Amino acid sequence: MNGSAASLAYQVSERSPIARALSAEERAAWYWQGRPVQVAQRAANDAGYHSEYLSWLLLRWRVDPVCYAREALRVNLHPYQAQILLDLADAPADLYAFYGLDASQPKRQVLVPSGHGLGKTRVLAVAILWHRDTHRFSKTIATAPTADQLTGQLWGEIRKLSRRLKRAWPEIADQWEILGSSIVHRDPELADWQVIARTARADRPEGMQGAHALDVDDEFGELAALFGEEPDSGPGGGILVIAEEASGIDDSIREVLEGALSEEGARLLAPGNPTRPDGWFARDIERRDRYAVHHLDCRQSNREQVYSLPYRDFAGRVYALHIRGFVRPAYWLDIIRECDGDEDADRVRVRVRGLTPRSSTEQVIRTTWVEAAQARLPDPGAASESAVIGLDCGLTGDKHASAVRRGYWIADIDEWLPRDRPEAITLDLVDRAIELQRVHRARTIVIDHNGVGRGAYELLCKYFHDEHPELGVRVIGFNAGAGAVDAARYPRRRDEMWFKHGRPFLADPRCVLPAAPGLRSQLCAPGYSEGGDKKIRVESKQDVKRRLGLPSGNAADAVLMTLMGRPLAPAPAPAPAADSHRHPPVFEKHFARLRARAASGRFIR
Repeated sequence: MNGSAASLAYQVSERSPIARALSAEERAAWYWQGRPVQVAQRAANDAGYHSEYLSWLLLRWRVDPVCYAREALRVNLHPYQAQILLDLADAPADLYAFYGLDASQPKRQVLVPSGHGLGKTRVLAVAILWHRDTHRFSKTIATAPTADQLTGQLWGEIRKLSRRLKRAWPEIADQWEILGSSIVHRDPELADWQVIARTARADRPEGMQGAHALDVDDEFGELAALFGEEPDSGPGGGILVIAEEASGIDDSIREVLEGALSEEGARLLAPGNPTRPDGWFARDIERRDRYAVHHLDCRQSNREQVYSLPYRDFAGRVYALHIRGFVRPAYWLDIIRECDGDEDADRVRVRVRGLTPRSSTEQVIRTTWVEAAQARLPDPGAASESAVIGLDCGLTGDKHASAVRRGYWIADIDEWLPRDRPEAITLDLVDRAIELQRVHRARTIVIDHNGVGRGAYELLCKYFHDEHPELGVRVIGFNAGAGAVDAARYPRRRDEMWFKHGRPFLADPRCVLPAAPGLRSQLCAPGYSEGGDKKIRVESKQDVKRRLGLPSGNAADAVLMTLMGRPLAPAPAPAPAADSHRHPPVFEKHFARLRARAASGRFIR
């Protein structure tokens, strides 16, 4: 053997092994001794033995999914990937000893909370194809929070490995057809032998019901003997449930899947980034009496290191096969650095260590960023930058707020309690906006036009767009609850504003903030969470108020709203009034309107 067994070991436990023993048939197939050798030799010259040869080969692979990955799919595995597959397969103790892996965990139902970039999708694809090819008349159900995680990422990996299977073993691969959301046998008589993908929709959990595949109608061969038929001694049936990004799958879906997992021999493989401190995935990874639980840390797959596992070929020769890690050290080092070296920070726990977070949210804007920005002085050239005004309208009893940004300098912030009468609230907000525009000569105003701000938005549009177009001011309505532009990453525009735009702006060393009362607490209070669907959700004002008892963060929202409008060039200084007109006044107004609109970019030249 090339390399000692000790150097290949992977977290070998000192607990007593609970793996089963090899049966006589399995021993012959895995060690490839006796009958398998004779059949393989005859199959090379006699096609009549080919079917029996393939049967022995499939038994070898059924016992050892690591062997299947290498010999059928031409895939080399990391030690932690091999550990997951052996636990899923309920592999015999001999195999754990050979690979130097831990045999002490429960079998068949495996949970894998992990950091990012550790090859979880590859393991799932190998597991699905292994179960399909080595378990006749079986059923595999794959589910995930989003359709793209299934038919996009996972199905893409399955197609890639299926091409390799076709090159190595076309007689196996050609039996199957990969469709958009299922893998079916080409023989219609075997239509119940299948792999299906179903999105985990909490509003329709019944879509996951009715999944069973155990075939034990004549376990003791009595019916075959009664009717003078040969008993079917080969293994058949069995169900495998794949739960991709398990932390994002709703508890109601897990309850429905419990029915499928109740049958004897049912298998479950559920990997995922543990983004939630609650839910079935967070609870079940503590149940080590039922599940094999593998916490995967990014540092177990260092791209700068090489890992190895042994391989035993058909002649009994043993080799050490090598594979490089998946994750570059810069990935986890940057995350740890951003968390000030705290390895127990939730972001490190979830993204690097594969542990559940301590709380359901993580701070969006770091306190150190805000403190540093408030300690800086604005750049001398900042005053010449074009101004953008942000206006946030508070709910009943909350303050309104305005902010003015010039480049990376927040030049002005104001908060005030609205008037008592609704019409006075709107007119007061409009008057303040017009005055701010006049003082700062801003050409972009971004206003929260939901609810209270709707009337002010319409009056500002009328004033600047219709009555005074010569000022060249754009009024942009911002709807915090609308769908995000980057819908793949954020559910709402507010999530996008805070995380995608606000976070890098406030972290930038050029950012300058005024020391306005309460601004730091408003900016640093909201947390965020990242669900199993990979979407980032920022805490609402109401949730922050309930959690911390802080007033509504309208000044913070006004600051961030200034990032949601691209600034135009600064408005020119007002020209002195002329004594006479070159054209009649009615034409002068018309030409001024055309010049203002052309300068604002509303005309395409």
